Amino acid sequence: MSWQDLPAGLRHLIEAEAGSFIRAEQVGTGHNCLVGMVMHTTRDRYFLKGVPADHKRAVWTQSNEAAINSHVRHVSAPLAFHVAADGWDVLGFRYLDAQHADLSPGSPDLSKITASLQALNAIPAPDGLMLRTAEDRWRGYAGDHAHLLAGTTVAHTDLHRHNILIDGTAKFIDWAWPTLAAPWFDTACVGLQLIHAGHTPKDAELWCQDSPAFAAASEQAVTTFVTAARRLWAEIAIADPQQWKVEVAEAACTWAAYRNG
Repeated sequence: MSWQDLPAGLRHLIEAEAGSFIRAEQVGTGHNCLVGMVMHTTRDRYFLKGVPADHKRAVWTQSNEAAINSHVRHVSAPLAFHVAADGWDVLGFRYLDAQHADLSPGSPDLSKITASLQALNAIPAPDGLMLRTAEDRWRGYAGDHAHLLAGTTVAHTDLHRHNILIDGTAKFIDWAWPTLAAPWFDTACVGLQLIHAGHTPKDAELWCQDSPAFAAASEQAVTTFVTAARRLWAEIAIADPQQWKVEVAEAACTWAAYRNG
């Protein structure tokens, strides 16, 4: 969807929040929104993310992003406005002049991600927000050990290179599934992506160990995460065998084989 494709009433609402439209650049990455663009206005630059209002699940995840943003904005992209009109739901974020993270071995981005994960771990559970828990969300994959994933830390739960931007520090974007989890949960999520990016499981775990929370986690808890992630990603890859999903599923199998070997 381009700027001109949006209904006039919605465009007027957005301009009231962001300033008069000058031009827009379409964003090529992302899987869950029909509107994804960098909007240049007379005031500033914004990233617009929008979905049709009749797409109930997408609107629900957009609402999650809007609700959690004030709590995580120092490690994310600050939300500038949220408008709904003419059959559309649109989030407007302050634009980050940043690049997607490089997760390959030796990347200088890895230390920045570690620092931002520790800052995220320090955020207290938000009052008044009913967040799902990792124990509940992953029970079908972790079984009787799902309680080992539980905690009161705000977790992103979907951290991969496209959801991590580097602008001097690491910023975590696309908060569709904010969850209360163990403080090492997001570190483990990135650990899986490191294996996908070419790290060995041993080296990925060594990176994870730089996080005090992960270092303090029990072996059983980490093994529970890895086993559950293998089951989850196998299910995802079977349901929708896009190449990147298959590759992450393979990375999860590699990590599980390492821990169980």
